Amino acid sequence: MATILFSTTDLHGQREREFAQLLTSIGRNAASGADMRLYVLVQNCTPAELAALREQVPPCCRLTAIEGRCSLSTARNGLIGIALAEAAPGRDDVVGFPDDDCWYPDLLVPSLTDTFAALPDLDILLCRVARQPSEKPVAAEEVRPAAVREVVRLSTSNSLFLRGSAFLRVGAFDPELGVGTVNGGGEDTDYAIRALLTAGQAGLIDRALVAHPEPDLASAAKYYRGALIVLARHARRRPALMFEFLRKILVGCYFVSRRRLSPRLLLAALGAAARNVSPPAPPPLRLGSKAPKV
Repeated sequence: MATILFSTTDLHGQREREFAQLLTSIGRNAASGADMRLYVLVQNCTPAELAALREQVPPCCRLTAIEGRCSLSTARNGLIGIALAEAAPGRDDVVGFPDDDCWYPDLLVPSLTDTFAALPDLDILLCRVARQPSEKPVAAEEVRPAAVREVVRLSTSNSLFLRGSAFLRVGAFDPELGVGTVNGGGEDTDYAIRALLTAGQAGLIDRALVAHPEPDLASAAKYYRGALIVLARHARRRPALMFEFLRKILVGCYFVSRRRLSPRLLLAALGAAARNVSPPAPPPLRLGSKAPKV
């Protein structure tokens, strides 16, 4: 059972230190015996810079690059295509999507794979994130069923792990959602909800396993439009998702009252949500990267 990870970074995006910390943590987990592959798209990267980077990263890293920029969903979909061309992930592998400003505690990855192996019906595993996460390895006994509200409110790329079979069912990330698109967010929530709707079992470990800043009101307001669109798409799939959609509308009104969101942006988000009341077909997984390699 391997762990397959997908990430992207902007070489000139002022996250050099954080990305180096992620790579160090990946290297430490691999050194503990974990079978790992980390696929990374390096954006704003020249061929010479890519060659230099390949000399510095852990052996488990597969780097590709573009000289320009693309959205987060497009970057992930391109990397997924590269992985599928290499026949990965397998059905019982573990898949994750770490941001370039997160890092994993030592022994997290091998304990995650042990947990998925011990719980064969587990398709999705959620956790919390914090700047200083727990160093205690994961244990299967900690996993409890995840409620729909927890999937919606806790899912980020850093806190979501999938069994390979669930990953293959979900499809690709929606290229119209996420950082770098007009909708500015929502891709992780959309992906998590789609995974939930196809999952055998979704579980939660109610502690911080991954190092990353915790979501706050500022980030919730920033990514409000994308999150509302996603909930509008899926609201009719389950009563609990309809509740989360209606709650999100009220949250938007609260943001306006607290001047965290302008009335104009709220109305624009509501209009976009109204145009997305039915979920589109999941984007298919495709071999090969759409992002040109240098």
